[in-house]
This record gives sequence, structure tokens and C-alpha cells, in this order.
Amino acid sequence: MKIIFLDIDGVICTSSCFGRGKDNKWGAYMFDPKAVSTLNFILQETGAEIILSSDWRNHYTLQEMREIFCHFNVIKGPIGFTPSSKTYRGDNLEGGRVDEINMWLETHAWKKDIKWVAVDDLNMVDLAPNFVLVPRVQEGIKQIGIKEKIIAILNDCVNE
Repeated sequence: MKIIFLDIDGVICTSSCFGRGKDNKWGAYMFDPKAVSTLNFILQETGAEIILSSDWRNHYTLQEMREIFCHFNVIKGPIGFTPSSKTYRGDNLEGGRVDEINMWLETHAWKKDIKWVAVDDLNMVDLAPNFVLVPRVQEGIKQIGIKEKIIAILNDCVNE
């Protein structure tokens, strides 16, 4: 199984979308259509599933997130969320999110048959080599070179 631990803000909801698109039934900011196209390409090329590591998981149910993804034309909705960790707080966002992803992996990846990548605008270097930083929130996942890094990790990397 291939998993993308996906953040939303700054990744598929770029800064150009903040404050726009909240006229839907969920009150959710719109996803950047070009970022969605990039994510769809990655999903098609790798067959990966999505686990949300985004804060959006605290505001919507899994079913609502699936509906939001469908509404914004993502070809697959998330299959789950990372768990919440007490270490995820304002002074430790990166470390807390790393802990949450590691908690999910400890619970679900015990067979070692999961290839995974975490994609986020928070710099979670502790997850290297399975981490792809999206440093420009105005571009998100559509930034040049990001798509290729994600696909390379999911298709070529063997996690130990």
C-alpha cells in the first residue's frame, strides 16, 4: 500500500485560495485547481491513498472531507486521519505533526508493506527521506519539482 500523509493549507489550498470559496455547504476554502490537477496526477501515477495530517481533520468528519475532496475534483478522498497528539501545539507544530504521522505508522504499518510520503508546508525533516517540503504556500504542490519528488518516493523508495 502507498500512503500520502497530506496537509491541505499551503499544499492544495494555496495562499491564493485563502478567503475564497467558502460559499459551499461545508464553509471550506477552495482547493487550488492546478494543485488538484497535480495531486490527481500523483494519485494516478502511484495508486496512493490519502491520510490527512492537516488541521482540517479537526473541523470535518472523514465523510465530510471525502465530500469536500469530491467537490473540488480530487479523484480520491482521504481514507483516514492521523491521530491527535498532545505534542502538536503552537510552539511545536512540526514535531507534533511528526509524532502524529509516526503514531499512525506504528499502528498501521507494522507489516512493513507500506510505502509512504508526508507532504506539508511545515518543515518536518525528522521524517526524511519520506518527507517532501512544500515551501511556497502560494504555489503549493504544483511548485516545480514537488510532484516528481513525491512520485519518486512512492514508486522507488523501500521503507525500512
